[in-house]
Amino acid sequence: MRVYYPIFADLTGRRCVVVGGGLVAQRKVTTLLGCGAAVTVVSPSVTKRLAAYARRRRIRHQRHRFRPADLAGAWLVLAATDDQRTNELVSRSAARRRVFTNVVDQTPLCSFIAPAIARRGPLTVAVSTGGASPALAKRVRDSLGRFLGGEYVPMLRLLAGLRGAAKRRLATYRDRKRYFEELVDGRVFALVKAGKRQSARRTALALLERHAAMNGTGR
Repeated sequence: MRVYYPIFADLTGRRCVVVGGGLVAQRKVTTLLGCGAAVTVVSPSVTKRLAAYARRRRIRHQRHRFRPADLAGAWLVLAATDDQRTNELVSRSAARRRVFTNVVDQTPLCSFIAPAIARRGPLTVAVSTGGASPALAKRVRDSLGRFLGGEYVPMLRLLAGLRGAAKRRLATYRDRKRYFEELVDGRVFALVKAGKRQSARRTALALLERHAAMNGTGR
């Protein structure tokens, strides 16, 4: 069974192994580092950028061909080599160790599908075609990225900052849901889009008072 999951959302501290040292492996390593992973690259040779990562101790570089023992303690492995036998060995070894596995462009050898990801601060949008077409997934991801304007990050931060107050003032999940839906769909988001963040926060707090009064929770 393959997992269709935005598995790269948060890998803080998890040991991830990348087998291969070329440009594809380099892109995968950069993505993993951005998610907080502890990355080990297994390859006799690597790109200049990967070598620089290793010198700065951002990654660990194992200078040899893949061995099953390289997966000890790993949470996931990505295989990005041109050697089919190596890719198959990675897949078999990971299956025995119950390690999440992705072999680039070889869906039958994967236990998870890596989505195309668009990020705007804390907002993460993942697009997957189930392995059918990574190119199409990236095209959709890029289209969504253009749609997600700069207003989403300050709006998310505003919403996150209001969660505690909303939980204190609004007793039920249903009440809080209505409140946050009004923030997202109404004037508050419009103010954030217009760059009026202080006005947006004042309006959001005033709406919280109104919702609390409507639900009889008061102060």
